[in-house]
Amino acid sequence: MLKNDLAAAKIRWTENDVPHIEADNYESLGFGYGYVHARDRLAEISAQAIVLRGERSKYYGAEQFSTIGFLKTTNLNSDLMFRLRMPTEWAKEELANLSDDARAYVCGYVKGLNHFVQSMTKDEWNERNSAEPLITFEPEDVIRSAMRFGIMKELIEIGPYLVASSGAWRTDLGTNHHSCHGEDVVVEGGFGSNAWAFGGDVVEGEGSILLGNPHSAWQRTPHQQRIYMHQYHLTIPGELDVAGTSFLGFPLPLTGYNGDVSWSILDAATVTSFVLQLMKIQESALNPTYLMDGEQKPLEIKEISIDVLEDHGDVETRRYHFLHSELGYLFKLPQRPGKPEGWYAITNPGERNARGINQFLAAAKTSTTKEFVEAISSHRGILCQLIVADRHGDIAYVMAGNVPPMTDEQMSQGHIGDQQVAFNVLDGTRSEYSLRGKDQRPLTAPKSFYPNVFSRGIIHNANNSYKYTEYGVCQPDFPSVFGQHKPEHQVAKSIAAGLRYDPRLAMSAIRMKELTKAPAIMISNALEVLFDNRNYAAETFLSDILIHLQPTSSASVQAAAKVLANWDRKNNSDSRGALLFHLFWSKVVQLNLLTVPSSGDPALGTQLNINADSIEKIQQALNESIAELQQFGFELDTAWGHVLCKTENGETIPLHGGSYLEGVLNGEMPAPLEKSGFPYILFGTAYIQLSRWEKGEIIVEGLLSHGQRDGVISEGRTRQLKMFSNKTLGVIPFLPHQLKSYKQYGLLTLYPAKANH
Repeated sequence: MLKNDLAAAKIRWTENDVPHIEADNYESLGFGYGYVHARDRLAEISAQAIVLRGERSKYYGAEQFSTIGFLKTTNLNSDLMFRLRMPTEWAKEELANLSDDARAYVCGYVKGLNHFVQSMTKDEWNERNSAEPLITFEPEDVIRSAMRFGIMKELIEIGPYLVASSGAWRTDLGTNHHSCHGEDVVVEGGFGSNAWAFGGDVVEGEGSILLGNPHSAWQRTPHQQRIYMHQYHLTIPGELDVAGTSFLGFPLPLTGYNGDVSWSILDAATVTSFVLQLMKIQESALNPTYLMDGEQKPLEIKEISIDVLEDHGDVETRRYHFLHSELGYLFKLPQRPGKPEGWYAITNPGERNARGINQFLAAAKTSTTKEFVEAISSHRGILCQLIVADRHGDIAYVMAGNVPPMTDEQMSQGHIGDQQVAFNVLDGTRSEYSLRGKDQRPLTAPKSFYPNVFSRGIIHNANNSYKYTEYGVCQPDFPSVFGQHKPEHQVAKSIAAGLRYDPRLAMSAIRMKELTKAPAIMISNALEVLFDNRNYAAETFLSDILIHLQPTSSASVQAAAKVLANWDRKNNSDSRGALLFHLFWSKVVQLNLLTVPSSGDPALGTQLNINADSIEKIQQALNESIAELQQFGFELDTAWGHVLCKTENGETIPLHGGSYLEGVLNGEMPAPLEKSGFPYILFGTAYIQLSRWEKGEIIVEGLLSHGQRDGVISEGRTRQLKMFSNKTLGVIPFLPHQLKSYKQYGLLTLYPAKANH
């Protein structure tokens, strides 16, 4: 056999554009996946690399807005954020620190991306996407894709104040005037992922069942770098055999499976991933200093240069200067809820960390739940939560990322002392609370610090904390950085992501209670948890609201009440009343009438405070919702799937699922309603992975609702949208005999040794 044959990457496609890549070594395997990933999603991969390099302003100007994942800010804010928090030297260092196998895979992946780029003509690129520049990829682009998970949420905290912080210690500069760069970072979409693992003690048959339901965007504009998923299968015979999906730019399955283990990713929405240290700065144009342990120390002034496409059409360099101390860069922040005005440092143990690549490569090779948790814990990298199940019936929950290694007592001792201030705001004048080692790098916590949960019953999570993730069991308290279940640590912190209550966890708990009444949980029952589209807010509060509506209400309110009363309390495509309730409930949530126990225990339920004053506000919200529907020309009982739908290849496909605010587990967060309906889905159910074992073999069913490919007509995307609309999944072939029995839709053999010459 020729040497080039040994180095070949063999790719075959099965239904729905799923590539199965096989090679004899990691570099060739990466080359094959890089090629097919570029074939399917090159515009997004290229756009993301530009973002994470800090070059948005160079191509599009500083003042234009863009969305990075789910966060919208100006190009300049984005560029400064990533240049400050992911500098090139860190990316190079992290690349060198990868295992030999992981580094070979990453370098091969980048070569595969570039091989596809070089194979395209300019006309072919313009046909697919004329709004994005075409770049040459570097291994550091992949490293940054892994590093971003640890620091992205800092953008909400410091993004609007980056430009204003530059030079802010110089009294001769005068007051900074408001600009677009000072606007709040907008959170577009939400955090809606779910996962359920049913262990050997509760399932019918052998092994366990895992239902993974990570969420992502469904589509993008040229200035949205959304977190799409891509589906694939990687094989090195005798070494690696893993399949699943990952978020854009990360080249290993984050939700996935091998023959023995299946897992799903969730956002670490309740985790406090960094501390803010309030500094005392002596401002001076030439010699600014900071106070540490009673001593005034000099601050460095570091320059960050950003290339900007200016209005006159030329690219010019803007220079920004930031203060730098032993705690890193400093940012001057205004007063905000739970945070006083002042100069701040950020200490984040998730920074400077691309170990997620080692982490998920190690996890892909595990054969039991216990091994999987050990692999994740030994290479702590991606800031996320994971639920895992194996063929032996063992299931687990594991926290994958780093958190500040401080107990609640240590946090209290280091706190600035104001009880109205968030618990993670520390006194930055004392080195004992710097959370940094002698090398000035953030400290990390030992494995025992983290709340892993093992079970053979039920584990469920909807981007909640560890506390109630094992159904029917309240976990012992871990430090509040993992989730705030203590009143004194809830200042300026939502119970759930962006919400004052946690409807999806409550809905999941209700469904688990119902499932466990049966002798055993079957595969069909598990899928119903997602696809029954039950609306927690409607089931819990609507009857009381309707009872308390004033009898003298207008005819339109009475008509709306009748529609809501007759509604099935679901968000199926044929549900009538879901549209009206969607508009209405979003307004009710803003009234601050919902209360939950401080512990967040879903079994204790959520209360809606109804009294004479609140019912008047609720009725007003209903009036406004009626008027909104009338303005857009919709009937009060318009079917949900009439407005939540997608046109693909000239065919309109009705969809189902609903708002996170309403506690619909099959979350679909649509963009604001228009006369034509909801124009698109911001975030929602994207990948569904339903895994089980029969006769010792894994069987996986699933779909990828937004499809594999961007910028091209795809029969696979249309087919999967119809599958989603019909609430059906398709078997995804994985084992060799399964692959032989399924139709092959394409075959390609690549020779990396011949490429890029």
